[in-house]
Amino acid sequence: MIIFFAFLLVIIGGGLFAILTKEGGGTAVSTSNTVAEKVTKPQIDVGQETQAEDNLVPTGWKAYSNADLKFSINYPKTVYSANGSCEKVVEGSNTSYRPKTAQVPVKIFEDTGGIFVAPEFTYELSAPTTVNNVTYFDSCEKKSTTLAGLKTEQKSWHIIAKPVPTKTDLEKFVQEQFGTGCSVGTMTSTAANNKVYDVKIEGDGKDVSETLCGINYIYVLKYVPEAKMVYTYNIGQAYSFSKDPGGSEYYDEEMNQSFHPIF
Repeated sequence: MIIFFAFLLVIIGGGLFAILTKEGGGTAVSTSNTVAEKVTKPQIDVGQETQAEDNLVPTGWKAYSNADLKFSINYPKTVYSANGSCEKVVEGSNTSYRPKTAQVPVKIFEDTGGIFVAPEFTYELSAPTTVNNVTYFDSCEKKSTTLAGLKTEQKSWHIIAKPVPTKTDLEKFVQEQFGTGCSVGTMTSTAANNKVYDVKIEGDGKDVSETLCGINYIYVLKYVPEAKMVYTYNIGQAYSFSKDPGGSEYYDEEMNQSFHPIF
């Protein structure tokens, strides 16, 4: 009898051990699956999605980028130009061609160390005849814009880019472009990119007749220390890229704000 109860106890103990071992193994497998799901679950980077949306080119615009000069900028596909077309009109007993404002495509003209942004063509009056101190034109010709012409007589934006390894090189660039009496003034990081600095030029404090830093136009001067590059373009005394036939609104400032370095 004693032997029978001992044998029964062994059987019950072995079965209990097997049950506990099976439950412990099941718990371990379940925990392992949970960890794996947490590790491999893809995470959405909201910042990258927002940045991609912000970098989309607006309707009616084109994007230009230059890896060698390390910058990109947006520009309008078309602008209104006072010399975008011409028309023949009757003026008293005479007829003459006169300029007519019209939309013109905008084009990038690449040059060594920079680019020009300008209307693709203009219309020029020709064959003049003067009667009673009034000039009449018998012809009107379409003239394609060329790089050579822009370099001779700048009528639009000329973006200049140059490597400046040191602050001394930046000072030299300012003197070469704006005058030997000019120097680097305050530098303020731009709202669009804190790695890009808008640079103010300091004059020499002399009168207009004596100054060696005579700036009487709107200029842009941007310095990018990490890229070791400086960029400048003269907007001129008036804006260049008109949004409407009357010239009451312009694209110039939006173009300026779209400027970004590439590095």
